[in-house]
Amino acid sequence: MNNIKKWMLLLVIPVAATSIANAQTLEQVPTYSSGTGTGKVKINLLYNYSLPMGTFKNDLIKNNSPRGFSVDVLYWFKPQWGVGGSFGFQDYYQKNPRDVYKLSDGSDISAVLTHSVKTLPILAKAMYMPNAANASIIQPYVSAGAGINFVNFSEYLGEFSSANKTNGKFTTQAGAGVKVALGKNDKAGFLLGATYNYTPYNQYDINNISALNLQAGFQFKLK
Repeated sequence: MNNIKKWMLLLVIPVAATSIANAQTLEQVPTYSSGTGTGKVKINLLYNYSLPMGTFKNDLIKNNSPRGFSVDVLYWFKPQWGVGGSFGFQDYYQKNPRDVYKLSDGSDISAVLTHSVKTLPILAKAMYMPNAANASIIQPYVSAGAGINFVNFSEYLGEFSSANKTNGKFTTQAGAGVKVALGKNDKAGFLLGATYNYTPYNQYDINNISALNLQAGFQFKLK
């Protein structure tokens, strides 16, 4: 994991994404008409609860992962559009029942097989809030990103490690959710959403790493 941690300061800029959403309008929430919200840097701090999907779930990790987070730093050049970078972390763990496994030298061993997969995606990311220029307390959003996912795969037979390797792989992400504005002048908001993450892997008989991340957190202006 030391190789992964060295990349945690890297943020990649920028990529674009687009979609359409609808939200209700409430007059009591301040608008962007005075220019607030544009030309601002905002940070999203999010907790991730990850659900493995596809062959990743069927062949390797069946357990959901409650150990994850993501951080987005986005520059909002228009009220509806923010672009910038994102990084995150997710820790997957699977402990299998004791069984008999064949070693590379042809011998057999009775052991508990465990797998650990730790991911650190570093993405260029864009977020679109179609209702951000209106006086709306609820603002739906869509997002998209692409970049590199640093994957640490570990396998243990009992107490003995049979594999431990870190690879950097291309990855993509698509997301959607809602922001609930908090306070005046859109200085903060509560975020609730989900992202789908896909990384072609092709290592250790794993075809890909795909997961649905359920997210909750907050958005703040840095200034």
